[in-house]
This record gives sequence, C-alpha cells and structure tokens, in this order.
Amino acid sequence: MFVAVTYDGLTGVGEASPNDRWGETPESVVAQLEAVDVGSLKGPFDLEGPTELLPAGAARAALDIAMHDLAARRAGIGLSELLGLAGGSRPATSVTIPISDRERMIERARSLADHPALKLKVGFEEDVDVVRAVRSVYTGRIRVDANEGWERDDAIDRLEELAPLDIELCEQPIPAGRLKDLHEVTKNSPIPVFADEDACTAEDVADLAGAVDGVNLKLRKTGGVREFMRAAAVARAHDMKLMIGCDLESGVAITAGAHVAVLVDFADLDGPLLLKNDPYPGVTYTKGTMTLPDGPGLGMEVSL
Repeated sequence: MFVAVTYDGLTGVGEASPNDRWGETPESVVAQLEAVDVGSLKGPFDLEGPTELLPAGAARAALDIAMHDLAARRAGIGLSELLGLAGGSRPATSVTIPISDRERMIERARSLADHPALKLKVGFEEDVDVVRAVRSVYTGRIRVDANEGWERDDAIDRLEELAPLDIELCEQPIPAGRLKDLHEVTKNSPIPVFADEDACTAEDVADLAGAVDGVNLKLRKTGGVREFMRAAAVARAHDMKLMIGCDLESGVAITAGAHVAVLVDFADLDGPLLLKNDPYPGVTYTKGTMTLPDGPGLGMEVSL
C-alpha cells in the first residue's frame, strides 16, 4: 500500500505491507486512511500527527513515512539528516531463505555465499538438520527465525541443538504473548533470543525488558519512523540489542528503513531482493551493503 502526501507543490511518499497476522488487509488499510482527517495535520512538519490519528500498524506506517519524506524534502535535506542520523554507519543486511524443500534451501544458501549474513526460516520438522546442511555450504553469519513456530520446551531443545552451528540470533521462537515462557527460553538458550511478533511499539519493548536479548523492530509494526525511534530508545535504555526487519516491500519502505538503520545492530532489509520487479527502486545493495539514494527526503523520485 502506497501513500502520497502533497503540500505546497511537494509530495512525500510512504509504503507499508498489510499483514494478516495483525488482522490487516489492503481494504482495511485503505479504509483507515480514507477516514483520516488530513486537514487536522498542522503542516508538513507535524510528524507526531499520524501517531495521534491512527494506531500502530500498516496504515499509520505508510502515512508516517510519507510525512517524513515530505518534511525532509521541504527542508531540502535527506531523511537521515532530518533525524540527526546523517553520517552514521548501518549494518549490512541479511538475506532471507524461506521455508522450502531441503535441497532448494541449501542451493539458495550456496548461491548467496558472497553475502555476509543469511536468515533461515525455521519452525518446521527437521529444521535443525536443514540449518546444519546450510552451514556445511555457507561460512557467513546465520540467523534463524522461528516465526512463533515452536513451543517452549521444543524451542529450548532446538536452540541447544543449533548452538554448535554458530547461530548469531533467533527471532521469536515461541508464540507471542507468552512473556514468562519467552523469558524461560531466553534464560536457557545459548543463542541470543530476539522478539519480533511480541515487539511492535515502545510500550511492548518496555514489557519485554529482561525477557529477551533484543528486539526486531519494523516500520510497519511500529507505525512508522516516529514510533520506531521511540521503541529503539526504550530498547537501548534496557540494554537490549536492536534489529530492523521488513516485510515484502518495495524500495519506498525499505529505503525509509535504511535511513534509520544506523540505530541498530542488525539489519534484515532485503524486501526488494525478494521481488521479481521492484516498482520503486531506492536503496541499492552490494553484497548486503546498503547505499542510500542521493536527494532530499527518502532520496527517491516516485510518482504515484
């Protein structure tokens, strides 16, 4: 879903991918956006405005990104500069290997041998064996993402099995909403545990303090740049590691994510790399290294 916000001849663009995990559909996001009183925003620099108009989620994320793009364009500077992040370095992104048959996952890993980090989806039967096979053909950093796919005791056992394979971190090993069990998994895991589905807003991050080693924040979950930065600050205050993730999005949302990625330890901003055709290319990649486009705002010229 794409949003364009125009003010005094300048247009900012935003994007978010509705996720049915949170009950979102393209239709529901359109309905939320159409119900917004844009006239209540106090100009192009009212960056808190979307937070007051919409709850965290895809609709607010798309509007928030568009407003940040517009504000930076109005100021004639890049979004990173507007946020005080210019000049910072961002980590290289991982590339995701989705769940597929064993040989296809191994071949995908082999084809990405020159990339610095892979993220393997797990949470299925024989997943440890598949990760072991991938490790036999790939020497870079490996992260795993269970997507809520294990129960507590199973997660503890599998993380123990995965430990000898030099796994960098594991995302959301068990279903969200079970903080006591999540804390138990983290306490017993030789691999750092990061929350994903449990971590949407700054309030969620505060609730997770002591239960995980880190959080994976996404602009779609936080509802945009503004809440992302709040959530990141809360995570740092509680000595948590930070990761920025993404959905299957184009260069618009991913470029916004790359602008704020200087705040995090790990990046998973590979959305455009998983698209056959990116309708709005922005950030470019060189073996995982992300380079922002030149220009004000997001740095992109997009006509919606």
